[in-house]
Amino acid sequence: MIVTRIGNWIRRQVVGTGAETATDSSPSRSPVIAPAPVPGYRGTINELSAIHVEGWIQSLARPTDRVDYEVALAGTEEVLARGRADRFRHGLHGEGVGDGAHAFLARLPRVLNERERACLVVRPAGEQEPLARSPNLRTTFEPVLHVAMDIVNNCNLRCPFCVYDYADVHATHFMTEATIEAALRFLPYTRDGEFWFSCLHEPTLHPELTQFIDKVPLEYRRKLFYTTNLAKRMPADYFAWLANSGMHHINISIESLQPELYERMRKGARHRIFRENWDALLAALEHGAAPPRLRYITMVYKSNLPELPEMVRYLLEERRAWQVELRTTFDVPHLPSEFRVREFLDWDEWLALRDRLAGFPGDRVQLILPPAPVPGPDASAIAETPTIHLPADAGNTPAESILRDYYLFSMSWDGSLRVMGIRPESRNDDAIETQLFETNVRDIADPAAFIDGIADRARSVAPHSAAPGQG
Repeated sequence: MIVTRIGNWIRRQVVGTGAETATDSSPSRSPVIAPAPVPGYRGTINELSAIHVEGWIQSLARPTDRVDYEVALAGTEEVLARGRADRFRHGLHGEGVGDGAHAFLARLPRVLNERERACLVVRPAGEQEPLARSPNLRTTFEPVLHVAMDIVNNCNLRCPFCVYDYADVHATHFMTEATIEAALRFLPYTRDGEFWFSCLHEPTLHPELTQFIDKVPLEYRRKLFYTTNLAKRMPADYFAWLANSGMHHINISIESLQPELYERMRKGARHRIFRENWDALLAALEHGAAPPRLRYITMVYKSNLPELPEMVRYLLEERRAWQVELRTTFDVPHLPSEFRVREFLDWDEWLALRDRLAGFPGDRVQLILPPAPVPGPDASAIAETPTIHLPADAGNTPAESILRDYYLFSMSWDGSLRVMGIRPESRNDDAIETQLFETNVRDIADPAAFIDGIADRARSVAPHSAAPGQG
């Protein structure tokens, strides 16, 4: 099991309130009908493509009931689909929509043209007034929330806080061309900025990184990103290529601007090489035709705590930062105990850092805190990652107990693909992932049919899948 921070994004989608933030892309939009609210009901259409419609409905008079609905074309009154809004959506519960099981997703019986999509309405059965469309209406069917893929199994550094245990890694393995081509077939079904070329390891170790990304059609490059430590000396043409790549963003890992502290935290790195790469990248981005945005990731420790606010300002104002994320450490068992003692912040230090960062825009500077102590000072107001106690059988995950229709993929260099679901115990910003089943991406004949069949396959293998997923 792993807790993933995707709740803010999901809440914007499933509840359909608020404006888009800097983390959102700008999908193409169909003409929007703006009907009056349905008397006695609340809800929205959040997604509408040529092949599906998704949203939620709740009765105000009977808020625990599940509402029957129909999908129709205004004008001709052709009914395209009927169903019951009884699907769980992570995010609805956090916004006070009952127990969260008031969502619907209807696959349409044919591919709709633009005019038909403009006329499509969803309404409670027996009612005439349709649901409103979300201001953040999505116009594509993208049921894969992310593909967390690694094209290698190794890193050039051995940072003391790394979530991955490299003790038994003695050779670097590379994803093959056949595997990457099989994986890229899922691009049309993945959200913008959520097809990862790296999750745990350093992607620039792969000698064909740029060739792999060049395989991606330009219209899908906005879905790509990867994380790099910028510690491996790279040629000038790499940075020129990156500045024209059209990728959504790249993450750059940095803990300190001080050379000695940087090298201590990024074990194996040389600050001089990092800085040369960094400067070359920024110079290339100035002239690139399709530069990715830069997102900086900083792990927070006692050693770098004093410089963080000034470093954030520097990254935003002078180093092209789109976003800066400062975060706590995944406290995995292999971390050296002396590192925990020396570097982990206490709760008061986290609160003080939060206050020191308060003047920065919240959509550009994100602080990921550890779980609040219980009991603790101001814990109820500050808690960012509440502890969630799963039932004893959490490893056996029936299809009925996951967020249906939306999934997360975790893929290794050899094509091993773990399909993850989201449990209804998820609350607020914390989506609890659980593994449904595992396969190999090269064994999937038809990606669309595979996605459509995930729930049925999860139901058939659940009694045998004992290990919750890890990401």
